[in-house]
Amino acid sequence: MGAIHKYDLTSDVTHLIVGDADTPKYKFVARERPDVKCLLPTWVEALRELWLEGGEPDVQALELRHTLPALHQLRICVTGFEDMAYRKQLEDHVNSNGGEYRANLTKDVTHLIAKEASGAKYKYALDWNIKIVAVDWLEQSLERGMILDEKLYNLSTPPAERGRDAWIRRTVSTSSLRKRPLDRDAVLNGPRKLRRVASTKLSSQNVGLWTDIVSGDIKAEAPKCDQWSEQPVPQNSSMLETLSTSGDSRGASMETLGGHPRSSANTVKTPMPPMAPPMINLHKTGIFAGKTLYLHGFNEKKVRGQIELGGRPNPVVDRCAAQASALS
Repeated sequence: MGAIHKYDLTSDVTHLIVGDADTPKYKFVARERPDVKCLLPTWVEALRELWLEGGEPDVQALELRHTLPALHQLRICVTGFEDMAYRKQLEDHVNSNGGEYRANLTKDVTHLIAKEASGAKYKYALDWNIKIVAVDWLEQSLERGMILDEKLYNLSTPPAERGRDAWIRRTVSTSSLRKRPLDRDAVLNGPRKLRRVASTKLSSQNVGLWTDIVSGDIKAEAPKCDQWSEQPVPQNSSMLETLSTSGDSRGASMETLGGHPRSSANTVKTPMPPMAPPMINLHKTGIFAGKTLYLHGFNEKKVRGQIELGGRPNPVVDRCAAQASALS
């Protein structure tokens, strides 16, 4: 029927099916877990019958109808109360909450509610190991809706101390059943949110990069000083110029003696600067911006169209091609 059965009373348990109240699970729920609903075994059978009929069962109505009574399976006798009206009131409370009131004390009585630690019933209850409690036990058990620990309601305990810590009163928060706490939401979803933000940023950067490539709007950085010299490296310098420059500087730092080069002790060698990137045509924009094209066999109109798209024809190649055609 969709429910989850558990052998252990864990923190996520919502219902406890009770067959016997004298168990550790029942006592723990009575003291610590006001959020757990204690139900009779007949609740499962009633729910199953409605489910087999194919209808939509009213779960809350069934829970109210099969809720475990506060004094379920208890047989209670009283002693020491001379006020007959008050005694009748105790009798009604016991019978209306799942218990059975007994006027006479017999060995099958489970609890004796005594006003004082004296009398014939009190002595027989001690001999028969019947639980003897003060009337506070009955009042607070009815308030809790479950049987509280009888040891905390001993007649020898001062009235102000009776029932202390027998029932930890907590406010049941229904919002915690519908929504997870905020800190747990941050631990499970935090990495997921971070991944989503990172993916969005990468997507926007990719779109911007592709737009720059298609439109030809490529920006060149200003010349910067390298880490070896104070002079900025021009961006339109070629590899040959770089090598010749480095060779001149290396030759200037050498002295010849007897036809053999000798390094000067007072001269500091200057490392070869890094190669500068090729110069980019910043005056033209388009898909061929910064490109040198070899155009052969096109008329003047098509050549002009390539130039408008940012291309730059190579006149040297054109002349070589023209000479080759003339020779052939």
